[in-house]
Amino acid sequence: MSTTNPSSLGTCPFCHAAITTIDVILEYETETGPAVYAECPECRDVVNPE
Repeated sequence: MSTTNPSSLGTCPFCHAAITTIDVILEYETETGPAVYAECPECRDVVNPE
């Protein structure tokens, strides 16, 4: 069985925990490219990863 690690998207702006693709709630397009909202695995806030 092969396992892969989810890609990193940045960190939580509040607690600085790592945000990965597995935490994504919403992905959308902007004029400057794709953007996401994700649930922080540590503080559980919905954030825009930095």
